[in-house]
Amino acid sequence: MCTVEGNWNYEFDIINIEKSNFSNLEIILNNFQECALKTLENTFTAEARTCKDVTQKSDDDLRDLLEKNKTLKQKIDIKLKELQQQQKQYETFKQDQKLLIQEIKEKHEAFLMAKKYYKKFLRMYFTIESKNKDSQTIFVQFFNETRKDSEKYSVRLLRNISKCKYDLLSTNPQLKNVKELQRKLEETNDVPGVLSCIRKSFLIIKDSTKR
Repeated sequence: MCTVEGNWNYEFDIINIEKSNFSNLEIILNNFQECALKTLENTFTAEARTCKDVTQKSDDDLRDLLEKNKTLKQKIDIKLKELQQQQKQYETFKQDQKLLIQEIKEKHEAFLMAKKYYKKFLRMYFTIESKNKDSQTIFVQFFNETRKDSEKYSVRLLRNISKCKYDLLSTNPQLKNVKELQRKLEETNDVPGVLSCIRKSFLIIKDSTKR
């Protein structure tokens, strides 16, 4: 059985209770407000730091991209200059080749024309007997419009292609003044003049054989 002491104060101090509860509530609210503010502050600081990091990374990426673009543009410019130079060289080569072909054609036509007139008026046959990249051996036969099996009354000349110089290699029959003719051709490079002298010598020999 519960007993109540005689001196127990059963009256409640409502005002003190209210004050105490209000004070505790105020402390709790203050603590909550402080925590909320700190949380918000930390959140904003973190977001600002993250935003700054993202911005910095974006700036770095943009800077790297611009630098790569600059380097790439420089390489492209160099390649374009090289291509333009090669194109220019190719055009020059084409022009030189065209001129060379025209020159060869003209020389060949002149050669054929000379060959025709030599045959017709001088009864003189000539041809390029052999050649390499540096020289040509030219065979000339007098008193014939076509080459004969016999090489009588013939001459062989050696032509230096790059220098356009001629040397007298041999005559058939062997002429007494062949050394003099070789020296004259070496000094003057006068092929028509030397051939004319050789032809006259051959005519003398030919006429002498008829007697």
